[in-house]
Amino acid sequence: MKKQLTALLIIFAATNFFSQSNAATPVDNSKVFTVEQIIESAPSLVGQTVQVKGLVQHICDKTGRKLFLATADGSKTFRFNAGDKIDVFNENALDSTVLAIGVIVEQKLTLEDLNKQEAAVLAAEKVAKAKKAKVKEVVDHCTSEAKANGENVTVTPLQRIQTLKDKLNAQIKDGKNNYLSFYNASNCNEYHIVK
Repeated sequence: MKKQLTALLIIFAATNFFSQSNAATPVDNSKVFTVEQIIESAPSLVGQTVQVKGLVQHICDKTGRKLFLATADGSKTFRFNAGDKIDVFNENALDSTVLAIGVIVEQKLTLEDLNKQEAAVLAAEKVAKAKKAKVKEVVDHCTSEAKANGENVTVTPLQRIQTLKDKLNAQIKDGKNNYLSFYNASNCNEYHIVK
């Protein structure tokens, strides 16, 4: 019984240690990034809590849990995902400048992921054709999401996927990573409209 209790205490201590070591670093209240700066700096800030100030260009229509801050010229965006303390982002934030706080995360996209996306688009096109509907009505891909990933939003979903495949294949051929990296901020539990 004593050995089992000791083993449980060791497992608990190890689990507690690893959960704390993987926690995001506290926010540096003195540093506020612009959207341009966070897009540039995100790869070196993974796991860190950051503050970003920018104009809210879009809030996800379906869930309300994605907030997109735009660069000054509106050409690029950076996504914040709501944390567990936010049900949905307030629509009053749309077209307002906000200060949002979140943890920088890296999302990796592999050829397998792209192949699955391609298959889903092809299946959606087949359904759309059978229903004589427009593919856009069946394919659910947010252009704000694509814009935040630096994708061309004026092309079809299949063209977008092919462009990403070409980029990834070139990267692999050059001996680099076998995935594409995209960055956003997760666990956003605090944001404020600023003047």
